[in-house]
Amino acid sequence: MEQFNSTIGTQKGIVVTPVFQNYPGTNALTAAMSTDDVKNMPDVIQLYSESVNLIRNYKRTVKLEDYISRSDSGVKKSDLIPNAVSSYSIQGKMIGVPYNVSTLMLYYNKTLFKKAGYESPPKTIDEMAKMLPNLVSKANVKYGLDAQISEYELENWISTQGAGGSYFGDNESGHDKSMTGLQCDKDGTLMKFLTEWKKLVDTKAYQPIQDSSVAQEFAKEMYAMVVMTSSRIPKVDKLIGSNFDWDVAPIPTVSSSDIGGAYPSGGGLFMLDRNDEARKDASWQFIQYMISPEAQTIWLQGTGYIPVNIHAQNLGTYKEAIKKQPKLQVPYNTLIKANDKVVGSFCPNSDKVNTVIKNAMKTFGKGSADANTTYSAITQGCAMAIQDYYRANPNQK
Repeated sequence: MEQFNSTIGTQKGIVVTPVFQNYPGTNALTAAMSTDDVKNMPDVIQLYSESVNLIRNYKRTVKLEDYISRSDSGVKKSDLIPNAVSSYSIQGKMIGVPYNVSTLMLYYNKTLFKKAGYESPPKTIDEMAKMLPNLVSKANVKYGLDAQISEYELENWISTQGAGGSYFGDNESGHDKSMTGLQCDKDGTLMKFLTEWKKLVDTKAYQPIQDSSVAQEFAKEMYAMVVMTSSRIPKVDKLIGSNFDWDVAPIPTVSSSDIGGAYPSGGGLFMLDRNDEARKDASWQFIQYMISPEAQTIWLQGTGYIPVNIHAQNLGTYKEAIKKQPKLQVPYNTLIKANDKVVGSFCPNSDKVNTVIKNAMKTFGKGSADANTTYSAITQGCAMAIQDYYRANPNQK
């Protein structure tokens, strides 16, 4: 922000003033939208995918496709990670741009792996399930795996199924028309995941509950493997230091024939129309800077988030950052492997859907429910949550 203001901002007479509105940053926006309070609206807002439904049909939402496709745009869609573009697109047109991007990773303790006779991480869930008992007995670890399955994790295992990827929700998970229900219950991907995940549950070497201390617990070698976002790589690195050897890898696939990879999570930047063309042009100048190779590399160095601009890979500063911490290259490689169909959903009532999935998978993970019961809990609970959303927000359907 400061670098933009002191460089491009100074040159073009633009000053960006950041305002923090609390996570997820939509309460103030909702209030301004309800009264069309243009004066108190932001020019640019950072939102997470679960909030896209709020603005996708809003009259003041500026479609950034109209800007990034201009001949004078300094950033093109082809400059960005393909499924990061599709993750912020509706019917093939960008409604926003990806900014702070991370992805789901498997963190594994290489030292414990060697004790159990393993040299590499599991490629499939079945392979991971077979490894867990040996890790517990031979590496003397409390659990072979710690992974709590919420909407985020489940969507990743759904979207990476098949040779070309799959959709969690209907209407291309909301990237075509609005998402009105699940798709994974109709194409078999949900049951396929649950069937494979049951193999982990049956080992008794899997911990299905995870909290904010999971990084510390992994550093204490309580688990041989954990599933976490890539943005925790810098934190885990500091916690472990030189105590043991560890690495990150793509999450294991449901089947060996799956496309694999992961979808981009995190937040994007969106623009609102405040009846001032000059402000919109200034906002686009700022957005272009924020997704430039240089700014994205600064973001990588400071936070560990994945640069969404593919040309960041060519910068000396990027190469220095990767040389210092090679594990930061793995999340980028994971996203590039996936195609533009591997995306997160624009899921209505995402908080409730997340709670439904988390509770059902926790019960399943403890061995207190079978796959069929868990399937029913997820599909029926999600259907009810989505129906409730559209009863309260019929104009967003």
